[in-house]
Amino acid sequence: MLVPIAFTSDHIETLFEMDIEYVEDMQKEMPEANILRCPSLNDHPVFIECISQLVADHLTSGGRTIPQMGLRCPMCTNPTCGPMRGFFSSRSLPEGVLPCRDGEQSYG
Repeated sequence: MLVPIAFTSDHIETLFEMDIEYVEDMQKEMPEANILRCPSLNDHPVFIECISQLVADHLTSGGRTIPQMGLRCPMCTNPTCGPMRGFFSSRSLPEGVLPCRDGEQSYG
């Protein structure tokens, strides 16, 4: 039984690499083995409730993100990376970005 604990949802890595490629490789070494992968959490109601509660608790705590969210990759030159990291670190919008209205972002 494969248990990909780092993945909370099915995507190309679980569906193709693990279910097909990895199982094929393992079956070459152990042809008699019945290799399965346990299902990912995906949209299981308990998982959704847990994530929702974590987000709600964080938002009502007034806390900020972990310090690592403000770090940039070494030698990063992406022009949107710095402002995005700054937003997550400070919870203030980058210069020139106005608050959302009716779900649309506005640039001033």
